[in-house]
Amino acid sequence: MDREPEESRGGEEGMNMSTRGLLLMSLFSLLFYLIIALTLLHFFHEGELSGLFDHGYSTVMQIGIGVISGCAAAGVIIFFSGRSPMAEVLDDFAVFRVLANTEFSHFDRIQVSFFAGVGEEILFRGAIQPLLGIWVTSVLFIAIHGYISFRSAGHILFTLLLFALSVMLGLLFEFAGLVAAMSAHAVYDLIMLWWVKGIGGDKSEQISTSIDHN
Repeated sequence: MDREPEESRGGEEGMNMSTRGLLLMSLFSLLFYLIIALTLLHFFHEGELSGLFDHGYSTVMQIGIGVISGCAAAGVIIFFSGRSPMAEVLDDFAVFRVLANTEFSHFDRIQVSFFAGVGEEILFRGAIQPLLGIWVTSVLFIAIHGYISFRSAGHILFTLLLFALSVMLGLLFEFAGLVAAMSAHAVYDLIMLWWVKGIGGDKSEQISTSIDHN
């Protein structure tokens, strides 16, 4: 599948990977998450991996709940991220810098979001949350993603919003089912990949305009 045309972005962080490379990375990440989850399930849980999907609503209903929840969460994050004080601090988070400066095809966005939603929710919500609880798991989740910072009001707001997002995923797992959490996570990631890419393009245009004027 063709990738979107690349632009020169000297000095900016980004991943220069082919569609196949990104897919292999996503599959490797999924396998990594599954291995850790299976290890935790083996030593600290009585059930098996399939048991994580036993509770909750029907699969179709869980997907619907997840899609709505993911869209709502993305809408809230985008609303605050486009306004002060969060708008000024997004570049301080490495994940945003890398994603904003990486070229993704449509397929790339879909598969990255899907495999992240599946793998991370099996590990964090399915295997870790029953052991540590929803609050500790949520802190661990955003810490591993590099979303914790208290340097300014914008950083604190961003941290709190991402913590709330993680708590929402935990609640979805508890009350709706694991598929609901996976769906919400994947939909949120997909929307944010589109939006963050737009931020990167806008900033590149601003930099280019500034250089031209100088």
